Amino acid sequence: MRPARMAHLALVAAFVLTGAAPAPKPVASPAEALRFPKASLTDLGSMKLQAESDGDARLSGVQVFFGAGLDRQTTAQSGVAALAAECIARTPVDDAPLRDAIAARGGTLEYTIDARAARYYLEARSEDLPAILGLFARALAAPDFSAGTLAVARRALSARVTEIESDPRSVGVEMFRRSYYAAGAGLPTFGTTASLASLGANDVAAFYGTQYRRGGVSVSAVGRGTPEITAAIRELGDAVPAGTLAPVASKARPIPENAPRIIARRDIGAPLVVVGFAAPSPGSKDFGAMLVLESLLANSFERTSATTLGSVQRSVGASYLYDGSPAGVVVYVNGGRVDPTVVIRELFIVSKSLGTHPLGADSLRHFKTAAEGAFVTDAISLSDRSYFLGTLRAQGLGADAINAALASIEGTTAADIQRVSKKYLQRYIVALVLPRAAPEGS
Repeated sequence: MRPARMAHLALVAAFVLTGAAPAPKPVASPAEALRFPKASLTDLGSMKLQAESDGDARLSGVQVFFGAGLDRQTTAQSGVAALAAECIARTPVDDAPLRDAIAARGGTLEYTIDARAARYYLEARSEDLPAILGLFARALAAPDFSAGTLAVARRALSARVTEIESDPRSVGVEMFRRSYYAAGAGLPTFGTTASLASLGANDVAAFYGTQYRRGGVSVSAVGRGTPEITAAIRELGDAVPAGTLAPVASKARPIPENAPRIIARRDIGAPLVVVGFAAPSPGSKDFGAMLVLESLLANSFERTSATTLGSVQRSVGASYLYDGSPAGVVVYVNGGRVDPTVVIRELFIVSKSLGTHPLGADSLRHFKTAAEGAFVTDAISLSDRSYFLGTLRAQGLGADAINAALASIEGTTAADIQRVSKKYLQRYIVALVLPRAAPEGS
């Protein structure tokens, strides 16, 4: 082992066992930690509007959540949620596909399918947003699932599937999700090329008819709120077929003590390892402690850098997957930048030690500050803030969900870290994404 690696391992052990850490920056008080405008909840009759208002914002963003996520699909329907969303984005409005019609008015439309929802994000200048929301409402009222639109949508999604398959980190995370979740929540985000080819117009129309219901819609808005935007959101809800959705109970498989390693091979130059753990949902009392642990796992093994490293540049990173219920946390190790066997061995040493030894006061302050900073960084854009508001509220954090998450970090104690580590970090699933040309026994 190189001297630098030995020194680093000693530093990691010092974090966990003795609490010795670099001198931390001053920690904000709870009042200072609540650094976002307080969000409020408005009852619009058929749905709830969660809004964080900023009177100085030039742009506003609206995130619309439909209960039409991966957990509403069967295995035979893999990809139908994404196919419905892509068809809606391509539904003609004013003689142009919806996405293009919105762009012509200076706005943007994006959608994402996650474990619990199909969510659409619309952003524009505040004065233009009501008209753009009106275009979206028209497409929702009469979505185009014709053969022509379906064919174009299928090609677009097949291209996205190919992109995911070429990204080893995405492959590794999907491998963990498929092993961890027992039902639809673990299915691939956009399906597979084969499953998309098997879905027809009747399948997509049936999914829309059963899952896009007014009672399953929630909206979060960030930016300069106006009465016109609120009115347009109300009209958007009225455009969705009336009705409620039956609740779906997402299930996760218990992670066994000696979970098998999952292996996939791709055309990549170096291996990538994803280690997945079960994790508490945002509404749990353990949420703040797991956010701190996410930061600890992401940063304890990473080399120092003068700038924030992107996911491609990082040798080790971590992501909290709280779109699903129950949630998960994954740690990924980039074999192109570090020896994964060394880091994985360190990771298991640290996770075991965290469950048996309390963090020292300095280390606790250090990682709480890092966790708060990472969470704030992840919530900078209007899109991210509206997503956090809606997703975290849906899982029990209340209307002012972003500030509630920061408060949960601030309130975390060393005893919380030890308890949550012992509960969640002792069992794991390892997903290996190996170069296709590697020997079978490697």
